Amino acid sequence: MIDANPDLLARVLAQLAAHQVRLDHRRHAPATTTSALAEARGLPVAAGVKALVMKVKKTLTVLALRADSTLDNRHVRHVLRAQKLRFARADELTALGLRPGQVPPFGHPVLPLRLVADQAILDGPIVAFTAGTWTDSLVMPTEDWVRAAAPELLALT
Repeated sequence: MIDANPDLLARVLAQLAAHQVRLDHRRHAPATTTSALAEARGLPVAAGVKALVMKVKKTLTVLALRADSTLDNRHVRHVLRAQKLRFARADELTALGLRPGQVPPFGHPVLPLRLVADQAILDGPIVAFTAGTWTDSLVMPTEDWVRAAAPELLALT
């Protein structure tokens, strides 16, 4: 796949294996939108987790949200006690080997970033996300993802 990052996918898979995650690795046609990914996975949109790289204060941070939710900038700034919040620029993503739509909901040790996840992710029994490609989705029980990713859980939405 053009612009894929197989090393990132391998790091995510290694992290999941280290935590003995029950995993369904689904390969599908390239998909970059939440609805296209849901269709390719054969799952509801709500099962998806989108990972957004944001500049919070002066630090790049991964914010993980349910794919059917919308980022409320004002609320997230309040929760994170940040006056400024913005999406990472293309050059900042590239420096990390990331592309939009390929960011997994992981921080350290997979990505050198803080991971903050919306508590609403816990409402669903499974999570599905991309990791380094537009053609690979990883599906697993929510509790397994929480154990492997160790997100900081906050009410973001």
